[in-house]
Amino acid sequence: GFAKRDYREKPLLTKEADLERNVVDALDSVPLKSMRQFYTWSLHFADAYTKGLSGKQATWVSKKYRGHRVIPESIFNKL
Repeated sequence: GFAKRDYREKPLLTKEADLERNVVDALDSVPLKSMRQFYTWSLHFADAYTKGLSGKQATWVSKKYRGHRVIPESIFNKL
């Protein structure tokens, strides 16, 4: 989302070199903090999904237990 929005704000160009430069600039503009947050959220989601939760359940658990390193095993008894 962040890089995509930044890329779309740049002027439309047709030369491949200019397009590539815009892509690299857009990717470089993403803050490291945002990358780390997305990485952590992705790990939580993947952990829940591999433990047998559906996509909707994994999303809910990832949001509810966002401050935890792993998802508590007790949550699986409730679902």
